[in-house]
Amino acid sequence: MTTYPITHLKAATALAVFLTVIITTLPAKESGNTARVPISLSIEPVLVSASPAAQNEGPGTEIEAIPWMNVKIRPGDNLSMIFKRMGLKAADLQAIVDIGADASVLKKIIAGKTLGLQISSEKRLMALRYEQNPLESLLVTRVGNKFVVYLNISEAEVITAFQTARISTDAPSLYHAGKKAGLSDNIIMKLSYIFQWDISFAFDLRKGDAFAVIYEEIYVDGEKVKEGDILAAHFQNMGKTYSAVLFEDDNGVKNYYTPAGRSLRKAFIRDPVHFSHVSSNFNLRRFHPIHKRVMPHRGVDYAANRGTPVVAAGDGKVIIARQNNASGKYVVIQHGEQYTTKYLHLSSFAKAVRSGKNVTQGQIIGFVGSTGWATAPHLHFEFLVNGVHRNPKTVKLPKAKPILTANMNQFRTNTAPILMRLSSIVGSTTFANASYKISRSDG
Repeated sequence: MTTYPITHLKAATALAVFLTVIITTLPAKESGNTARVPISLSIEPVLVSASPAAQNEGPGTEIEAIPWMNVKIRPGDNLSMIFKRMGLKAADLQAIVDIGADASVLKKIIAGKTLGLQISSEKRLMALRYEQNPLESLLVTRVGNKFVVYLNISEAEVITAFQTARISTDAPSLYHAGKKAGLSDNIIMKLSYIFQWDISFAFDLRKGDAFAVIYEEIYVDGEKVKEGDILAAHFQNMGKTYSAVLFEDDNGVKNYYTPAGRSLRKAFIRDPVHFSHVSSNFNLRRFHPIHKRVMPHRGVDYAANRGTPVVAAGDGKVIIARQNNASGKYVVIQHGEQYTTKYLHLSSFAKAVRSGKNVTQGQIIGFVGSTGWATAPHLHFEFLVNGVHRNPKTVKLPKAKPILTANMNQFRTNTAPILMRLSSIVGSTTFANASYKISRSDG
C-alpha cells in the first residue's frame, strides 16, 4: 500500500470537506416556471430615460408603497420654502442640492406647477418628482442617505395638421380670423412673426384676405400637449401672395424662406406692436387733438392695451432711454449709419434697456402706455432714414439674403414635399375654413 506524507492527507481531507459543502448548497434543478430576476452590479447612480419603477435599479418596494402627495407651487416659492412648509429636513434638501447639474432645474421651479412628494411616516423624504414640461419630468429617489435623479422622457407623437382662414367682417384681424378657425394663440403669434417683415397686420389686412398654415401638434398618450413649429404658410394679402417654408441648415439653425429660397427676415419689421390697430397715420398736416392746431405727425400711432410689449424694429444700439413732458418715456435706437427708430409714450422700459445697450430685432424694449402728450394708451413709432422722417408703412426696407448657392439643392430637396402639400391645400380649399390632420410620425 502506498503511503503519503501527513501534509498530503490533511490537504485531501480539507478538499473533501470543501466539495461536500459546495454540493449540498447547490440549488435543485429549476422547474419550467421558475422566474429569473436579473441583478444589477452597478454601484453608481445613473440617469435613465424610463421610469425607475420599471427598472430593476429603481426605487425599492418600500418607496413605491408610499402614496404621492401633490403640492401646488405658489408664486415666489422655492424648494427651501416648500420643504420648510412640509416639515421636511434641511439635510434632505442639501442632499438634493448636492446632486449637482442633473437636479439644477429644481432651483427654478415654476409657480402653478405641481411638486410630487413621497414622505414616510417618520417625515423622511423618500422621493420627489417635478414636471419640467409635458414631455420631461424629473424624479429624485432616496438611496440610503443620498438621492439619485432620473429623467423621465415621455414618448411623443408628432402630427402634422393644417388650418385655413379668411379675414371677414366678423373676423377683421389676424387674431380673430385665427381664433375663429380654431388656431391657438401660440400658432397665431408664430404666424404673425413669419410675415411681419412684409405684412403690416395693423395696416394691411382687408376683408377677403386669407391664409393657410401647416404646423406640428405634439401628442403624449393620445393627448395634445403643445404645438411644434409652423412648417409652411401662405398669406393672400391685398392682391399679393406670400409663402413661407421652414428650413434647417447643417448647423441646426432654422429660418423661414420663400419657395425660391429668399429669407423672409429683413433688417426691419413693419409693426413694433403686435395685435394692435393704427389710431393715427403718418401725416405732415395732421390736426393735433391736444393742441388744436395743425402739427406734423411724423410717425404712426398704434393703439393697444397698456402694458402691451413693444419690440425693437431692428438690431441696433439704444442711444436714448429717458422721459420728457412731450414724449413721456421714450426710446431711440440707432441702426447702423442710415436708420433710426423712435418709440414714444411708453408706460415703462424693459429691463436692461438703457443708453449704450445693444438690442436685437424683436427684443422687448418697453411697454405701451400714455405718458407725455397722449390721450390714451398707444405707441408712437417713428422711422428715420439719414435723419429724415419717413412713413414706416411705405419706406422701402433692405432686401433679404437668399439661401447660399451651396445649400440650394438641399433646400429644394427638403422643402419640396411640404410645399407640395401647401400648394394642394391652397388650391383645393380656396381658403375656405378647414382643419385636417394630414400626416403623423413618431417623435
